[in-house]
Amino acid sequence: MGRTILYTAVSLDGYIADNEGKIDFLDHPRFDLPDEDYGYETFMEGIDTIVMGHKTYTQILQFEGGYPYKGKHSIVLSRDTDIPLVNENIEVFTEGSVALLKELKEQGKRIWIVGGGATNARFHEADLIDELILTYIPTMLGNGIPLFRENDAKSEWKTEGVRSYPNGLVQLHLVKS
Repeated sequence: MGRTILYTAVSLDGYIADNEGKIDFLDHPRFDLPDEDYGYETFMEGIDTIVMGHKTYTQILQFEGGYPYKGKHSIVLSRDTDIPLVNENIEVFTEGSVALLKELKEQGKRIWIVGGGATNARFHEADLIDELILTYIPTMLGNGIPLFRENDAKSEWKTEGVRSYPNGLVQLHLVKS
């Protein structure tokens, strides 16, 4: 059976982006740590499929350097089929995202849920997230897009690891109990 991992950065007050979907808070010079990737490269080596919502995909396309996941199978969840696909490894799914994720897990895939908040909540409500790797940024946004949009799902987690960095970031690795 495959694994589904939600790996993301989050503010101390639980937001993954501001109200416009921007993640400028991640680019503050005080958070620069040369030669540190926070385990990202190792994490990516173990990922087969990347899943994200349409708004997250659109935001990622704005990144300097373009789409960063060129060598990975990527799925964009969207009601809109008319979105730009910047490489052949990207496909759009317009319905059945929970069934799709279940199928990928049954195929033994390791899946990274990139976000956003609605996508995260949908898979949490369906009890499909196996691991959380949350990198806490020592700042509070006050408002924005929450890690999980409001939902009624409850779950228990076990701490697998905690790592703190000299720049104040703290990475928390949790697995479903």
